Amino acid sequence: MTLPPCLRQRGLPLLAAALLFLTSSMWSQTLEDLKSPDTGEGLSSGAEMAHFGPAAGDTAGGNPQPGYHDHGRGGNTFVNDPCLDPPPPSRARTVQSETEIAAFGKYLVLGYNDSYGFYDNTQGLSGYSYSVNGGNTWIDGSGLPPLVKSHSFFTDPTSDHYFGDPVLVVDQSARTFVLADGTTVNQPAGTFYYSSLYSPPGNPAPGAIGTVAVNRGQFQTAPPQNIESVSNTRCVNDPSQQGVPDTKNLPSERIVWEPPVVAVTAGVVGNQASDFLDKEWLAINQANGELYLSYVRFGTDGSTPLEMVRSKDGGRTWTPPSVIVPNLNDTFNTGTQPTITGTGRIVVTYLARTFAANGSGPESDNRIEVAISDDDGNTFSSPIVVEHVNAQGEPNGYNRGRRSILNAPYITPQAHGTDVYITYFNGKTPFQQGNGFYTGPLGKQADIILASSHDNGTTWTPVKVNDDDGLTSHVFSSAQVNKNNWVFVGWTDRRVDPTFNEFTDEWAAVSHDGGATFGHNVEQTDVSTTWRARADAAPNFGDYNSSELLNDNQFMMSWADARFPPGTYIPPTCNPKPAPGQQCPPRLSVTPDTMFTIANGLGTGK
Repeated sequence: MTLPPCLRQRGLPLLAAALLFLTSSMWSQTLEDLKSPDTGEGLSSGAEMAHFGPAAGDTAGGNPQPGYHDHGRGGNTFVNDPCLDPPPPSRARTVQSETEIAAFGKYLVLGYNDSYGFYDNTQGLSGYSYSVNGGNTWIDGSGLPPLVKSHSFFTDPTSDHYFGDPVLVVDQSARTFVLADGTTVNQPAGTFYYSSLYSPPGNPAPGAIGTVAVNRGQFQTAPPQNIESVSNTRCVNDPSQQGVPDTKNLPSERIVWEPPVVAVTAGVVGNQASDFLDKEWLAINQANGELYLSYVRFGTDGSTPLEMVRSKDGGRTWTPPSVIVPNLNDTFNTGTQPTITGTGRIVVTYLARTFAANGSGPESDNRIEVAISDDDGNTFSSPIVVEHVNAQGEPNGYNRGRRSILNAPYITPQAHGTDVYITYFNGKTPFQQGNGFYTGPLGKQADIILASSHDNGTTWTPVKVNDDDGLTSHVFSSAQVNKNNWVFVGWTDRRVDPTFNEFTDEWAAVSHDGGATFGHNVEQTDVSTTWRARADAAPNFGDYNSSELLNDNQFMMSWADARFPPGTYIPPTCNPKPAPGQQCPPRLSVTPDTMFTIANGLGTGK
């Protein structure tokens, strides 16, 4: 099997690459984009972090720049505690990104990649925060509980380690499960599930991802499992609070996590010693509580089949994998997400990238696809093309340094009847160049697209969501459908800065006609920030953001930005002008933090 270089590089030993990254200084990068050949989009944020390794008086969520881009909410809300991020020159715990949120009434849980897990396995790369008041305030809960709490570095093979890529779902109903041994388990409504990349104790490849695990959690009146801290910006006015957890106003209720359950057994993962799983995504069937976990298997030979495992007993046991999409010699598959329609059909979306000359040539096609299953995920259809799309160059400040940013399609978590929606971006650089391949640099410009299916995922109609001209970076979109069948889409774009394509905001729109048309876009961030941030992980802003509905009604958004601590960003042109061969200095004080808001001003849908 002949594969392009971007696929063959999947076999790089994770530990060697991680140790190599330790010798670098990512946070001192220049303002210019890191230039590199197209090496493919194989690793998600959690895997990329594992692959490269480490390198008072204000209220919770207070706006460091009140009134700027303020829509009357008085500021977006911090999810992680930004005052726990260390000041320079330390880099430990400087990235909280790749956000995923689940809600049960007023109880919210939000997961994110937390780079502190490189240094302490009791924190882990799979961080989380929770809210007991509908997102008004958040408690930084540190990380998921490991089996071996040793405070070890992430390369320690005697401990287990979480490697991020968080996905959260919640079962809205009470369940009674009968286990294989005949035991009956009663499970209350509001059980949360957190899936993430995971390395079990004794993993023979230290610092490498071994499999995928799922933790089950419930809100209880209980003491903290870890050091918890109220997320706020107290350290801005009181520097003595930098690095000190705020434990004065912790709630009595909190999310309590059970130990991890390996969802894909080592015997399957170990087909080849360096195979690893990535791009996992979790979904739940609210009709019966069944869990579906899809992922990409990255083989040492460069293969990228998509697989699925299922759990019918609340994540306690999992089926062997079934194949969603087999490996293709000329195609690189990535970015899986499943959903379940009203008929029980499973629809899995993903990104497919095809390379010419049976996989050995340049990229010749880029498309959003789905595969469907009507037998509970045992078998899947041939791929169905949602839309052929153009790639988009990585946004300024993104520190992965690849030719294009991952187009991770986001499918609505629970379909309404047979209505299913997928959102993604379509780059502005025409795909057909030269002899039909990408031959020139990719523009950092795109539109946000929502593709609608009203026939159970069989056919799709894409429409543009953003109401600007799409001449800046537009990435990380997600979609939800509320109880009124309104379709919400939120995303990241830089339309406020058409000159430099630097300043970044979150935007949202709503459709009242099943995704056929969208109303006026509304800016949801109250501060424009940049991606020029201090980081000990790549990519510094992850591969996706997420959204959720509050009480199946209001659209909630989460994302990572670099507003903290407050300071002045030095744009691409600075005064005085730098010496020949040098660049303007980046803003190194800030770190990517996870933010939350309830979308505002979306009353004008079609």
